[in-house]
Amino acid sequence: MRHTLVAAFLLATWASAVLVAQYRYLPDSPGTWKPWKFIAYPDDRRMLGARPADVKELEAQLLALNAIIKKTVGFTNPIGFSVETAGALEPEAAPSSSGAGEPALTVRPLPAWLNFGAYPVMEFGSGAAAKRDDTGETAQLLFFVNQLSQPLFASSGSRVPEFEQLDVDVARLAAPQPDVLGFSRYGETLVIKKNAAPIWTSVTFAETLELVARGIDRRLVDERGAAARLQAAYDEMKDPKKREERLAQYRKIAPLQKDPAFMEKMTKAEAAKDTQADTLLPQIASAKAVVSKSEQDLADVRTTAAGLSAADKAAPACYASREPVSLARFRRAPASGCDPLVRPNWKLFNPALPRSAPQVLTITHFEPCLIPDRAVLHVGGCTANARLLESIDKAALLAWLQ
Repeated sequence: MRHTLVAAFLLATWASAVLVAQYRYLPDSPGTWKPWKFIAYPDDRRMLGARPADVKELEAQLLALNAIIKKTVGFTNPIGFSVETAGALEPEAAPSSSGAGEPALTVRPLPAWLNFGAYPVMEFGSGAAAKRDDTGETAQLLFFVNQLSQPLFASSGSRVPEFEQLDVDVARLAAPQPDVLGFSRYGETLVIKKNAAPIWTSVTFAETLELVARGIDRRLVDERGAAARLQAAYDEMKDPKKREERLAQYRKIAPLQKDPAFMEKMTKAEAAKDTQADTLLPQIASAKAVVSKSEQDLADVRTTAAGLSAADKAAPACYASREPVSLARFRRAPASGCDPLVRPNWKLFNPALPRSAPQVLTITHFEPCLIPDRAVLHVGGCTANARLLESIDKAALLAWLQ
């Protein structure tokens, strides 16, 4: 995602001379708020159908979020650290929809993010040569706006392996977790929204089996191709006509070779190909067995799907990752040890609102900062991030959302 590149841009690299110099943190030294940055790449504007007025209003909304952060106690006039923030218009880096009424990119609420970084104030050198610095590297907080896929796909266990080759927006729902610092937690993100509807909606068992079949179909293309290539290599080496064609080519170029034994060597090499070809037979058999297994899997999925009752078709599906057989992993929910299969609930968004209106806010990169003893750290970075999440005006965030 491009926001990681911008975050990297914000983490300015120190000069090598500074790196080797002695430094000390200045926890009582006043910090600053660095100039705001905003990015809206032309390609993203075109992809999202964002008009200049939409982009301008979106930046205004991000600046309003920035103002809420800045009003947090201890952050208006930071001591011991400086703050750098940046915002951007950016499409979600998530799989495309497989249907289910996802609005087009050009009409849905504009997706964006705000990057927050607290850089500790330090001093390098001593005496008259001492220099103050508040750049370098620091832990970042990322605030995502109107990105419904973010909380569903940010979790490490959200992906469905059988759907890896499909561009679909189906995820495994993370297990419920306790709130964090007053925020609702979904997987590895914190979520704030006004609408009481969930951020996800269930995927039906019928659609799930259809996706399983599509995944096997895609897999079969690769598996059949691998088997065909092995078989073609075997046939090429064993075919007497092909062998004679190769020998004819060798005879044609033999007079141009300085080695008088060239033809004898090439004739022996061709004879050895019989043995080489035979070594491919186990691989061919194994590749064909893989294809046969996938073809049987595909037949099983289609048979299962054809035998579903109307109630089974409409029932929510889940994924049992501990099952060894792919088809057995997909079940009708609820089932023990089975993660619900879900996709973003696009009905959460109010289409009557301006596209620039913030309707959902998610926060990531918070977890590494939830350490029990931050006293050992400097006042910037994780210490500042945790303090911000603890103290930020959550009512103001809720009021900012529409």
